[in-house]
Amino acid sequence: MTPSPRDVAHSPKLAALALNEIGRLLGTLTEEQLEALADGRAHVEFRDTGGTTAAPTSPAPARGKPAKPAADLDAIIADIKALTEEDAVERYLIGRDKDLSLPLMRELADRIGPPVTSKGAKSKAQLRKNIAAGTAGLLNRPASVFSGSWDR
Repeated sequence: MTPSPRDVAHSPKLAALALNEIGRLLGTLTEEQLEALADGRAHVEFRDTGGTTAAPTSPAPARGKPAKPAADLDAIIADIKALTEEDAVERYLIGRDKDLSLPLMRELADRIGPPVTSKGAKSKAQLRKNIAAGTAGLLNRPASVFSGSWDR
């Protein structure tokens, strides 16, 4: 006896199994395919195989532009260390926003090391501020303290 759609909708076990399969499928897509899906330029289609299972296929190669190379974090760190103003560091990171995902921003902050921290930062904006304050900002703070700007 085949369960009706109503019965399936109320089965948490079946729903969990279906979600696992969907997650497995999404894990095989390229970043471009995921972007197209998220932007509504692509869709996922359900097809009943009639009880037969097909061997998993690799995703079709992405059409259009080739996959972008991973960001060179060492080069980015060198660029950031050459900047002397917090605003310039933030502008630089905003300019590289498409290259730097949230996990890459966290890795960048961790690789720069103390006093930059990725702990507690929940967004790219907060990580940009942490990186700017821990690099160029740190260089400028001692200068302002000792340059007489605190004199009354």
